[in-house]
Amino acid sequence: MVMEKLAITAPYVDKKESMMRGGTTKVATSQPLAMTCGLKELLLNGQSQEPAVAVFPQLFSCLTVRLGVSVGVSAPKDNTHKHTTSIHVAGVAADALRILLARAQLDEVMKCLEDENAWDLMKEQSTHVKGVTLLARAMAKHAGPRLPAIVECLCPSLNNIYECQRITVTAFFSELLNHHVVTELMLIDVLMNNMMERISDPCSTVRMLAVRGLGNIADGSPEKVNKYAKELLAAMSSGMEEKDDPGKLITLEAMSGLSKVLLHLDKKNVHLLVVYIFMKIKPFLENDNDEIRCASILLMGNLSKFGSGEQVFKDQIHNVLVSLLLHLVDPNPHVVKACKFAMRMCAPVVGSEQITAMFQNHLHDDKSLHYGEFINDLTKYLIQDFPSMLNFYHISVIQFFKSNWPEVRAAAAMFIGFLLGNLQQEHRCHINMGTITKGLVMLLQDPDPVVRVKAAEAMGHFQ
Repeated sequence: MVMEKLAITAPYVDKKESMMRGGTTKVATSQPLAMTCGLKELLLNGQSQEPAVAVFPQLFSCLTVRLGVSVGVSAPKDNTHKHTTSIHVAGVAADALRILLARAQLDEVMKCLEDENAWDLMKEQSTHVKGVTLLARAMAKHAGPRLPAIVECLCPSLNNIYECQRITVTAFFSELLNHHVVTELMLIDVLMNNMMERISDPCSTVRMLAVRGLGNIADGSPEKVNKYAKELLAAMSSGMEEKDDPGKLITLEAMSGLSKVLLHLDKKNVHLLVVYIFMKIKPFLENDNDEIRCASILLMGNLSKFGSGEQVFKDQIHNVLVSLLLHLVDPNPHVVKACKFAMRMCAPVVGSEQITAMFQNHLHDDKSLHYGEFINDLTKYLIQDFPSMLNFYHISVIQFFKSNWPEVRAAAAMFIGFLLGNLQQEHRCHINMGTITKGLVMLLQDPDPVVRVKAAEAMGHFQ
């Protein structure tokens, strides 16, 4: 009765903060708050163990959802004293859920949650998703047999009008897909179908969590990836095109998830989409966000194994090669590592034995790279093996003279310098010296002293 009432009663109302400040605050409605307090007191009662365990899945689901709608919600004012009562609305639901786990003797689950500080994380708006993820992880690891009934009870909340409920349940389901137990319990279809539906949720956080869940199948049940190949590729591709995506969080999840999924996909399932996905990734290579840059470069590397031997794919590699070469000096070490990985993976596709050998021999995570020597040798092989592409290459490099990162601007100047220094007379016709001169003169006035030095050194190669 109480659980049914909690499911249908509005959990909070939006109240204006004040006439002056505008804005609204979520204030808990009295009846659901009182019912949650009542449930907590009932569970504290020593007599409650048997009845609580009998309806454990329903109670667990009810309190998890109640916790979701209580996050960031204030307690109502006490009408007699006209001040807010000192109840932490989300704290009451979290306490009730914790007592329920104790009554069900899920000691391992409780230990995991305590060790990870999950209860505090669940109660606060900024960390709620992380907390719920830890709850799902603990349940998957230590209470697997209870999951089918819990999943069944939680499913209706995915269509609830309150987005906070949908966020909580999607976060829970998303993490379950990280664990093979859901395949063993035959829950995988239900969870995957729910994630697919949430891809078009009006709330961007729900969409992000749904994309994360789809990517998690690669870790939890890799043997199922090819079964869902079409749906996974479609969802990840649309995730990379997401327009309403503050902070590009959906894009990041889509690229990271696709990288994981590609490790387990058969070539026949990816073949036709390789170039299409590659073109989608390209705009993110120069993104200001380090994580997005890193994820896009890693995805490019993981995609390379599906395009070997095809001219159209080779063209795409050459289209991004300059970006990868220059980001070998990226200020972020994770991006540098991603570039090395992507170039090792792309190496067989480039179309030059010497360049392939260079990438595979010199670009190792544990090896430091002498960048100047590397670029000097590379430009020699580019001139030797791809003379018809020199026009494309030098124009591509010049575009990086305006890069946001001084390290990349300096590397671009160095690249041009070595290209000019190694260029034989018969290939000069491929190079626009006017554009190069103009670009290097601009770099001579760069605010960064290293960039100015590299520009001056490059001009020393003019003959």
